[in-house]
Amino acid sequence: MSYCVNCGVELDDSAKKCALCSTPVINPNKTDLQNVTPPFSEEEHIPKEVKTRITALAISMVLLVPNIVCFLINAVTFSGSFWSLYVNATSLLLWVIFIFPFITKKLHPYVMWGFDTVSVALYVLFFFKVGDETANWYFKAALPIIIAASLLIVIYMLWVRKKKRHWLLKTIHICCDIGIAGLVTGLILSVEIGLAYASFIGLTVFICFLSIVLFLIYCYSSKTLRKWFSKRFFA
Repeated sequence: MSYCVNCGVELDDSAKKCALCSTPVINPNKTDLQNVTPPFSEEEHIPKEVKTRITALAISMVLLVPNIVCFLINAVTFSGSFWSLYVNATSLLLWVIFIFPFITKKLHPYVMWGFDTVSVALYVLFFFKVGDETANWYFKAALPIIIAASLLIVIYMLWVRKKKRHWLLKTIHICCDIGIAGLVTGLILSVEIGLAYASFIGLTVFICFLSIVLFLIYCYSSKTLRKWFSKRFFA
């Protein structure tokens, strides 16, 4: 049993310095500490990737419990409706998009993009089948909107991965994508489904994000504003 000469705290036999005040430990009675087993905190080390996967698995289990509970309540109490299926499908989609990438080992971004696109398409198709099988909105509107949004995402990925981009340029590109997606969605809903106000809403979204894009382009072209934004948000 030994104690720190500076603060008096009790020391482990393998300690080389005090855990409280970092004073070096010098014990003349023990010159060979090679065979001493170090404490658990110094010996055990879990890689960051393993910790991430363990956390993702833990979140998956936490997410699974309420889904099972909802399914059982639906089956026992409201056997005539399928409300729990909507909860289960939504939870599954969120798991695929946000949790699944942390469990897999270095999944290629384009593979993940394709996987997410198919998952969203199947998720919307599920609502189409469970809800109203006579409706034709899925193939006329929902699927084209999903494909258009997916193409905008992959174009952004190709643009970003080509070379390093300034964060303002990335923000401009994302705002452009959102504006175009809003405009395309409004046009599809207006033409295929017959929602007259949809095109107006889509055009409004496009104009709003176009204004933001023009402002950000001006900020990027000005060195003073570009430096101010960088210091403001990344200092």
